[in-house]
Amino acid sequence: LKRTFNLNTDLAGTVDAWGLGFVDELDYISEARNAEEFTESIQSTPLAGVVYAPSVIEECTTGKVLTTEWVIGERLDKSSKGDVTVLCSIAMNTYLTMM
Repeated sequence: LKRTFNLNTDLAGTVDAWGLGFVDELDYISEARNAEEFTESIQSTPLAGVVYAPSVIEECTTGKVLTTEWVIGERLDKSSKGDVTVLCSIAMNTYLTMM
């Protein structure tokens, strides 16, 4: 691939790093903590009250199952074009804030 696409990168290292992150995402106890930390940290930003992670139901969460409260909302693909623009902007701002 490196020669075919003239890439100057460590593909194996990139795939390994991505794979490690992917596997870490499967630790649902850790993800539950991340959701709680996210909710706390977002409160000190302009996104407070706009963005949140659903509350974790700890007694139903294990290393293999993450259980959260049900979020009532509208699917993005069913939303109006104007709403999609606003929601995508909020999502991008949230992502950049998390970095």
